[in-house]
Amino acid sequence: MEKETRECFVAATIIDQLIAKGYIVTGSVRTPTKGTQILAFHPEYAGKLDFVVVSDYAKPGTWDDTFREKDFEFVVHTAAPLLDDPGNEDFERDFLGPSVGGMFFFLSFFCFGVGATELLKSAKKYGNSVKAVVVTGSINAMTTGQDLERVFTSSEWLPLTIDDAIKAQHPYISYCVAKAESEKAIWKFVDEEKPNFLVTVLLPGLIFGPPLQLVTSLKRINYSNDVFYGLFNGSNEVISGTSFPSYIDVRDLAIAHIKSLTTPAVANQRLIVGGKKYSSQFAVDALKTVKELEGRLPSDGDEVEREVNFGDVEEWNVKLGLMPRSEVETFGDAARRILELEELLKEG
Repeated sequence: MEKETRECFVAATIIDQLIAKGYIVTGSVRTPTKGTQILAFHPEYAGKLDFVVVSDYAKPGTWDDTFREKDFEFVVHTAAPLLDDPGNEDFERDFLGPSVGGMFFFLSFFCFGVGATELLKSAKKYGNSVKAVVVTGSINAMTTGQDLERVFTSSEWLPLTIDDAIKAQHPYISYCVAKAESEKAIWKFVDEEKPNFLVTVLLPGLIFGPPLQLVTSLKRINYSNDVFYGLFNGSNEVISGTSFPSYIDVRDLAIAHIKSLTTPAVANQRLIVGGKKYSSQFAVDALKTVKELEGRLPSDGDEVEREVNFGDVEEWNVKLGLMPRSEVETFGDAARRILELEELLKEG
């Protein structure tokens, strides 16, 4: 259950925005209990969110019945094999297979998931009403963050191969290569199968913002929020290092997904979104405006700030009509939500 919870940080925000816009959302879960738990956590979704049970996300054709039985206009694919799951050790088993072939977290009128081609195959075969598919990719399909001397445009790819990942057997390298290979499989499908629907892949950096998903413990929320919470949960006396120097607010990323479904300028395109600069020091400076965190923030560090040069991110933000939130809003709102969860869960 915890693994599913942590996968749906982005999906939960997209769902929230869709419901706010009046859409009825149908989701897939591994067990009926999971759907019941989500609705109990968000009782305001009653009558607006329901579920189908898909127990084996990796099985070929697992989405066929879903597309046979319901007319979906749009598909949104969000999650990925978890970078910080200690059980993910083998590249081919834990990263490449789930990303390219199977396991999906699926939701409604839209659907969300881990995996790439299985859902696309089912959508092409039985999804006669599908108009557009939007996929949450990652900047890690372009970079590990160790080669920032490049200028990153939406035509860039990770300079590592499957063989590199198999040799390294390192979770982070596996994650990056799997993201690249998953996306390449999507574009191969589009090129060879020529589906009637359009496809867009969004490429964010780090994703921060208030977690709306079901959270059962603050010990493990989801990767980015675990990193963020570490800035004020007492685990660091001095500001910790920065994993990647760019981010997007999860709410802005959700807007980008929804707008991509109906924006012709991004159809059949891959695009960097957000592109705001980030460092742990940058986030802590923003958190100094949150009165509730007085006395809880680490001391300033001496990390040298890195920069990433995005060549076309502003162009894509403009085409989507995306106006990224300020760092004070992103990190302040995220902190206040986590403080609410501390009270709710009696943790912290």
